[in-house]
Amino acid sequence: MPLLERQSIKSLNKVIIIVIAILSVLSLIMIYSATSTSEAVGFKNNFFVKQAIWIVISFALLIIVSTISYEVWIGFSPWMYYITIGLLLILLVVGKNVFGSVRWFHLGPVAFQPSEFAKAALVLMLTKFIADNKGKIDLLEGMGKTFLLIGIPMSLILLQPDLGTTLIFIPMVFFMLFISGMKKRYLITTFALLAALAPLFYFFLMKDYQRKRITSFLNPEADPLGSGYSLIQSKIAVGSGGLFGKGLFKGTQSQLNFIPEHHTDFIFSVIGEELGFVGAVIIIFLYYMLIMEGIKIAIYAKDRASTILATGIVAIFITQVFVNIGMTLGLLPVVGVPLPFLSYGGSSLLFSMFLAGILLNIHMSIKKFSS
Repeated sequence: MPLLERQSIKSLNKVIIIVIAILSVLSLIMIYSATSTSEAVGFKNNFFVKQAIWIVISFALLIIVSTISYEVWIGFSPWMYYITIGLLLILLVVGKNVFGSVRWFHLGPVAFQPSEFAKAALVLMLTKFIADNKGKIDLLEGMGKTFLLIGIPMSLILLQPDLGTTLIFIPMVFFMLFISGMKKRYLITTFALLAALAPLFYFFLMKDYQRKRITSFLNPEADPLGSGYSLIQSKIAVGSGGLFGKGLFKGTQSQLNFIPEHHTDFIFSVIGEELGFVGAVIIIFLYYMLIMEGIKIAIYAKDRASTILATGIVAIFITQVFVNIGMTLGLLPVVGVPLPFLSYGGSSLLFSMFLAGILLNIHMSIKKFSS
């Protein structure tokens, strides 16, 4: 291995690597606990084994991506963007409807979710567009192209329908445009307009079950066995954990499968019940460390493009953590947003590792630039 590559690998951000490694180990432990009494557990459907395989694959991807210049990924972003659009269009035509949504390609035992790919593609493509159009995004034509670039994948994901992933893009876009220097009045006007259109979206574009999720968030007891069931069971699980939790494999809500999707979207509920307040705080602290390292990388990035890109990646992680934990605690409506590096799912884990790898490479470029 060339000396330069050895030095690059040695200069990896150790805090990010350690935090992701700890979260990955905790992911395996909690997924095993959450699914140990499930009827689905078996060799073919063993969530623990599948997640372990995905962790090995995605961790290797993390290291590989970290050694490739972020500029290469920005340059490749148009291809990623167009492939994403193609996949999302094909999915709407031939995808399998599961629980009222068309979100996955099923390739034998593997399920692939293009909307996860879209997060990586859009953050890279938007970075390239902003970098290539310095000083033009404030112009009417530039703003139009910017929101067209963002709007196409968001609309296709919304049609699946996948409200959770669509919402993740909004803070990402806001902070990337803010960091890029777009005038504040344009940003405020744009997002005020989106807020004004929210009632139209609610009454005419949202599916009935999505509207029920919002009403159940405001009053889950109104339909305790229907739309409010997941939220009620999640709050019971977290609240019953107390200070130190009931212990691994001893959570009644999780072990008796009262919590739906307790190995994916509601993994934090299992943590709250079995590891208690202390365990939940440790998880939040790990995410705090990851996010703070990302913010430092964005602040000290060597050029405009890497600053914008790092900002977008950090915004994705912040939003996913905030929305997932918020919905399990009853602070936000229930939407299908996984907890990064913890929830079960190959697509989510793979592209979270991919984005973290780019963040690591930006950090290495800072080290090289300052040395």
